Amino acid sequence: MIQLLADQPWLIVCLLTAIVIVACVAIVFITDYLRTSQQAEIDAALKHDMLNRGMSAAEIKAVLEANTAGEEARLALKQRVRVGLGSFQVEVGDRQEAQPGTPPAHA
Repeated sequence: MIQLLADQPWLIVCLLTAIVIVACVAIVFITDYLRTSQQAEIDAALKHDMLNRGMSAAEIKAVLEANTAGEEARLALKQRVRVGLGSFQVEVGDRQEAQPGTPPAHA
């Protein structure tokens, strides 16, 4: 095998290209799976919270059909979700409402 690579060095480039392509395809499938599973967890938490608030099935269906992504509905319910990869984590949700008479924080 080493002799073959030594005789034809262009095979090394082809081998590395194939490895990179396989790795990229694997990364795409893994990240899509993680995204869909995390979205399912968020949707389940949203539905559970809406049930706890006493909403009917028709109201829950109307909310989910109005917003398929669920992000605005989650923010409206002020749920907190931690998103990120590895040690990089960001907490999303629970917006801070400004008190009347106080200037905006980013002004």
